Amino acid sequence: MKKKLFPVCVVGLVLSLAVAALAHDEKSDTKSGDKVERSLAVDSEAIVTLCVASGTLQVRGWDKNEIRVRSLDATQIDFHRIDKIKEKPPRRVDVMVLNKSTSVNPRFDCQAIADVEMEVPAGATVQVQTRDGDITIAGVAGAYAGSQNGDITIERATKLVEAGSVGGSILLKDSSGRINLSSAGGGVEAINIRAATDDDTFEVGTVSGDIQLERVSNPRVTAKTVNGAMIMAGPLAKSGSYGFTNMTGDIVLSMPRDASFLLNAKVSDKHDIVSEFNLKYLSDVTPPPPPVVKPKTPEAKGKTPDKGKTPEMKGKTPTPTPMPKTGPVIAPIVVEKPMPAAYVLRRVSAVCGSGDATISSASFGGTGRRKKI
Repeated sequence: MKKKLFPVCVVGLVLSLAVAALAHDEKSDTKSGDKVERSLAVDSEAIVTLCVASGTLQVRGWDKNEIRVRSLDATQIDFHRIDKIKEKPPRRVDVMVLNKSTSVNPRFDCQAIADVEMEVPAGATVQVQTRDGDITIAGVAGAYAGSQNGDITIERATKLVEAGSVGGSILLKDSSGRINLSSAGGGVEAINIRAATDDDTFEVGTVSGDIQLERVSNPRVTAKTVNGAMIMAGPLAKSGSYGFTNMTGDIVLSMPRDASFLLNAKVSDKHDIVSEFNLKYLSDVTPPPPPVVKPKTPEAKGKTPDKGKTPEMKGKTPTPTPMPKTGPVIAPIVVEKPMPAAYVLRRVSAVCGSGDATISSASFGGTGRRKKI
């Protein structure tokens, strides 16, 4: 009898262990009060996507190879595995958040109105998006974040960051890797940013917001704004390349006293380059304004061919004055009322020290300042 019962016990034990392992891989929804929570075991470098129509998203990296998602507003949380190869554990997971405003049909993703908290492995890359709400991400390898009407805060990313907001501001701190930040109606601030590889670039752009950079040591930095101030403070990367473009505001660069750089600047003829550094100017050229073509007067139009000519010149065809060869003329251009150029830029080239880094700046309506820190 004991010999007959032993295989049955072994089978029961194996089945119980299998059920326990499955429960560990993907835990069902649990409720603590009104909170819905779900977790899933994933690869340590998993790619995780999360999208809602409206709500605050908070993502944090931790030391577990597991995704945990919680929400007070959701009625259901699902995990959709989107790996091309069905290896285990999953490497690509789409987090579906559903509530009363959504359908259970997976085609209706990004429709939930809910605040969501999520933990992912520290080596994971997250892609999060919300239309109306703030986004906070900390302690992950890569972060892609987008919000239409909310602020974005990212800290301690180690490989890459791409963030964009239409009506909100962006704050990036203590991160490394390739960086791309953009905001239409808000400012962008980056503090203590460094490159993870030699090819990591830093790009930032705004339409009507200020750009503030502090201790950004990526070897290639590009910053552009239409209507806002542009401020960068901190040491320059050796052999670094910096490009700054500002349509209507000032460009202020605060650097250590021993900074060494080559400056190629364009500044409006109504503004100056103010520098606390001892610059050796290589050139300072203001291009001439475009030529003004005077329109024909009514009196000139009424002249006869022989009017105003001497008796010797009457009846003879004047010899045209040869024009310099400037290229093919497609069609004659008549300017009735010439418009003055919107901006006349002065080009300035100068060097400070041995010129290790290169700074290229263009300010159409502001002053370029170089300050010592």
